[in-house]
Formats: sequence, C-alpha cells, structure tokens
Amino acid sequence: MVARIMEVFLVLVFLALIVGGAVVYMRGRKRQAGAGRAPASELPAAPAPEPIGGVEVRALKVSDVVNYEGRDYIVEGTLRFDQGGFRWQEHRLVDGPDSLWLSVEDDEGLEVVVWERLRGSALEPGPGTIEHGGVSYELDERGRADFTSEGTTGAPGGGQAEFADYANAAQRLSFERYGSDGGWEISVGQAISEHALDIYPGRGASG
Repeated sequence: MVARIMEVFLVLVFLALIVGGAVVYMRGRKRQAGAGRAPASELPAAPAPEPIGGVEVRALKVSDVVNYEGRDYIVEGTLRFDQGGFRWQEHRLVDGPDSLWLSVEDDEGLEVVVWERLRGSALEPGPGTIEHGGVSYELDERGRADFTSEGTTGAPGGGQAEFADYANAAQRLSFERYGSDGGWEISVGQAISEHALDIYPGRGASG
C-alpha cells in the first residue's frame, strides 16, 4: 500500500515539473518576442494627412490652379480689399476664353462665392430690393474699401472701390466700381462650399 502511494506521489511530482517547465518556456518566448518592439508611447506618430487639393482657399494667389466643376482654371489676377482692417479677396479665374471670379471672405465664418460678370446690364444699385433674372435680391451691404490689384484684373493697380452687395439666400448680386468716374461692374454669384474646389500651387511655387 505504501509503495502504491509513493508511486502516485512520484507521478504527480513528475507532472508538476513538466507543467512548470512549460510555463517558464512560454514566458521566455513572450519576453523575446517583445524585446524588439518599442513601447506604444515611443512609436513614431502617423504623418498628418495632406490638405485636399494642396492649397487652402484663403491662401489662393496668382498662378494657382483651381478645379471647379471638372474644369481647371488659372488664377490670372487678384483684387485685395481692405475696409478699415476687414480684408477679403476676389480672384479672376480663366480657362481659355472663359472666366469666373471667386471671392473669399472670412467674417464670422468663411464665405466663398463664384461670380459671373453681367455685360450690357442697365441695373444700378440704390434701392433696397432689386429684381434680376426672376430673383428678388435684398441689399446686404454698401460701402467703400481700399484695394490693390495683382496680375490681370482689368482694374487699376490700386485705389479706392465702391461696392453694393445684394443677396437672396445663397444667390448674390454685386456692384463694384473703381475710382470716382468708373462704371459699375455687375456680377451675379452663388455661394459654394470651399470643398467644391480643388486648389493646386502654380508653377514656380515653393514648398
């Protein structure tokens, strides 16, 4: 009977040694596997994603390329306005014989408007409401601002401009004239999301 008990005891001790050895082996494997890895806090951060289009609309300048509704336009000219410290820009976009204007204004939120010039219109600013093309526009703002011209805009190199802006929801109607004896430049516009544009640096741009 004693011999039987000793036999069982030895078997249990043998099994315990086998299990203990396996545990020590597995822990050693895990330490080896982790030895070549840096802690998560030391891993290099993922690079920040590049902005869509490569150029932010507020930084648009002459010679940049603007893709809008599937067409690539070159910025051929820029008008920069300053009204008592409040600034905005208007960019002339050209694709072959076609041209648009793009205004960028940041006043309690970014507003981007695509404009088309009206030719031969007899409209004049003045009344609080103007009807054009079946749309009733309400006067939004009227005033004067200093301006400078870069590239090809059709305006003088600098001076003072008078403007009157009308709006109906996202639709716009604008009057501008440069100098005391200039005629009114009339444009109709549509406010758009900045994400409707892809903008790329022009030739020779650094960075």
